[in-house]
Amino acid sequence: MDVCKRYCIEACGVLIGNIDEQGNWWIDQVHPLRNIFDSSVYFEFDPEDLLTVELTYPGQIVGVYHSHPTGFAVASSTDRKNMQRVNQEQQIPWVWLIISGPFDESFAQQAQGRITEAPMIAYHHYAKEGLRQITIQIVQAIEEASQNLE
Repeated sequence: MDVCKRYCIEACGVLIGNIDEQGNWWIDQVHPLRNIFDSSVYFEFDPEDLLTVELTYPGQIVGVYHSHPTGFAVASSTDRKNMQRVNQEQQIPWVWLIISGPFDESFAQQAQGRITEAPMIAYHHYAKEGLRQITIQIVQAIEEASQNLE
């Protein structure tokens, strides 16, 4: 899991998938991107890395993620400003996923390469309602479920 590998900084990346007719975000893939600041309290994508993903998956970036290595499971004031800027001013309908630490051995063992709901919170900044927390639901793919039964 990316956040365990980059536990000292805000790990970040993009979420690939689609948004259905009801406005639900479906995430199929996660692509880590370099945090050009290598900071534990701030992240910014490497613009070239982001462009590469945008060109590889045109129209399929549905959100972004970043970690809070200190363990605070809430959007910072910087996060909130960025959410408003991207969702409202730039009209990009991304969901924002924050994964909270600490990313120690216990966290890594619990996750075991899987995403769990416990350390995550998601947001979207709507035009009328403003910033809202989004309910996260983990849906395991049928293929994975059948492999786990074997």
